[in-house]
Amino acid sequence: MSQARTARNKSILVLIFLLFISFILMGVSQSRITIRFKSVAYGVVYPFQFVGVRSITLVKEFFSSIEKNKQLKQELVQVKKMLEQYEKSQYEYEEIKRENKRLRNLIGIQSDMEYETVIAEIVAKSPHNYYKTLIVNRGKNSGIEKWMPVVAYQNETRCVVGKVIDVQQFSARIQPLIDQSSYIGVMLMESRYSGILQGQSPISDNCLMQYVDRRAEISYGDLVITSGMGGVFPKGIIIGEIVSVSKKRYGVFQEAIVKPVVDYGRLEEVYIITKSTTENTGRLLEEE
Repeated sequence: MSQARTARNKSILVLIFLLFISFILMGVSQSRITIRFKSVAYGVVYPFQFVGVRSITLVKEFFSSIEKNKQLKQELVQVKKMLEQYEKSQYEYEEIKRENKRLRNLIGIQSDMEYETVIAEIVAKSPHNYYKTLIVNRGKNSGIEKWMPVVAYQNETRCVVGKVIDVQQFSARIQPLIDQSSYIGVMLMESRYSGILQGQSPISDNCLMQYVDRRAEISYGDLVITSGMGGVFPKGIIIGEIVSVSKKRYGVFQEAIVKPVVDYGRLEEVYIITKSTTENTGRLLEEE
């Protein structure tokens, strides 16, 4: 009996041992299969997963870049507007500086004159008839009267522009010295011989100096100034220079072509000399 029981116990122990080994082997085998399956599945799925994730990322980046481009365009438009505003402000600032400098020069020149003047700005002129029409922004309200002389400063030289021939409340019309109906008493600066200066436009933008004594020696480049005769222009204001002389064989007078110093093309401001004149004097001067 004891031997049989011992043998049975041994058999049970062997069976238990074999079962234990079997369970261990089964667990190891299943884990390997599981690991291998996971590896194979991951290898198959990964490329599709990568492509999907990458596509989604690219789509997000695409729409994000569109939004950024819209923002950049808006910012660019704003920057351009700011730049245009800055350039406009800079231009206005420079123009104001130039205007202030010009006004300071005008006021400084005005203070140095030996007679009272009113500074006037030219607001209209017609280049089609050699600047026959000049309109300034000063009139009766500024004390401007008909026949008052008008001068300017160009190239640091005081020169004759013309005279006032029509006055309104807030404006006046100036007759340039080159106008055909303009007559001014003049003289040669060096020899002091006198004559009458008449405008030649629209024939020419020069003037003709007439009734000059035949004995006067006239040379190219001689300066011509106002003589003070006629009661309109003060004496000694520069008009221009001689560019040619015509002396006929017979007669007591000679003539000369005078190029005015004033450049009407770049004339912006003038000085109206507010001295006492009479309309009759102006008429007499024009009738000469």
